[in-house]
Amino acid sequence: MKKISIWATLLVGALFVTACDADRDDNPVIDLTKTQEPITLNSPLFASGTYDLENTDSVLLTCTTPNYGFPATVTYVVQLSLNEDMTKPNELATTFSSNRMVVPAKELAIATTKQMMDKQNLKQENFPVEAPVYIRIHAFIDGVEGSEAFSNIVKLNKVKTKFALPDVKVPEQFYVNGRFTGNNWDNAVPTQPVHSATDTHWRICWIDKDGIDISPAKGPANWADDYITTTYNSKTAGFSVDENGKVTAEQEGWYTMIIDGTCDNDKRTMKMDFSFQPAEVWLIGSSIVNPDAGIYGKDDPANGIVANCWKEKELRDNFTQYVKFETPTDMKGEFVSPALTSPVDGDGGTRAYVKIKTHDWWKSEFFVFNKKIVYRGAGADQERVNGSVGQKVHLNFSDDTGDLRQ
Repeated sequence: MKKISIWATLLVGALFVTACDADRDDNPVIDLTKTQEPITLNSPLFASGTYDLENTDSVLLTCTTPNYGFPATVTYVVQLSLNEDMTKPNELATTFSSNRMVVPAKELAIATTKQMMDKQNLKQENFPVEAPVYIRIHAFIDGVEGSEAFSNIVKLNKVKTKFALPDVKVPEQFYVNGRFTGNNWDNAVPTQPVHSATDTHWRICWIDKDGIDISPAKGPANWADDYITTTYNSKTAGFSVDENGKVTAEQEGWYTMIIDGTCDNDKRTMKMDFSFQPAEVWLIGSSIVNPDAGIYGKDDPANGIVANCWKEKELRDNFTQYVKFETPTDMKGEFVSPALTSPVDGDGGTRAYVKIKTHDWWKSEFFVFNKKIVYRGAGADQERVNGSVGQKVHLNFSDDTGDLRQ
């Protein structure tokens, strides 16, 4: 017989709040080999009426708690089906830690929409719809096998909803997972949107023949969950992207990956074009002012001097040795900048960027704050980081850490 100690259960969320007999020599145990007794889901207030989910913020659900024989931290999930026997239900995204659940109407609408599309083959143009739906509660102790309990099934007599699937749009971030992140989605690193062009994302990553995976979440992509048809295309020779979004390179190395997304909300399609360039990181601004080299921070008309420390193309073309980071040749290596040639304090700051197509440098800039790389992305101007002559910027794009040091 499988038995789980309450003390073990504590480690996965069960909260033991009553004292055991002080004289007992053995730990109390809970038998989870038997199916848990059903819990009771109470009929919500308007179950026999009509729920207009477009004009409702939430639906209140309450149920009894599972009887595990001791107080426990329980997770409650709402299931919804068009079928009275709850065949192939959809589980709502929000989970609850209380048996009093304020369920977002939008999530009920999304689940109803998916049920209608799956089981009645409805299309977007067939909405709005009105139909009965069935709900129940799935309760469990997170991580404890055998702790599942289900409620009775409650009918919502009339549920009215418009087409409620999320709009098809380029995600705010993609996540990238590969050998350079330990092939662990928990360590996946995010792409960044180009400022003012948020359908274009970029990321420095190590790409090899084993490939990297791209997903809108920290886990394998499942666009079909939202009825999105996604296609992938590589526009750069030597790279390929398969039908699941796995990117491979003929020659391993550090690359800047650029993703351009194009969406059609009516057709529920997303096309992603991938392009790749060698990973190059650059300094810019007053930290690399060096009059001996011809890099100036201020105009001096009397001497015919025009400030050029912010002129990105001129710096890249003519002052490469002062602005270009050294790119590592191994997967765990650091990108290291040239030594700073001018002290910076205040507005100028020490600043770095990756050049993305024809966009200005500040649209893809970033820097190190408290030893973490922080990207500007689509956000406001970043805080300034002071620097001293001789310091170098160290960056690790495997985990987005870095430093500014001598």
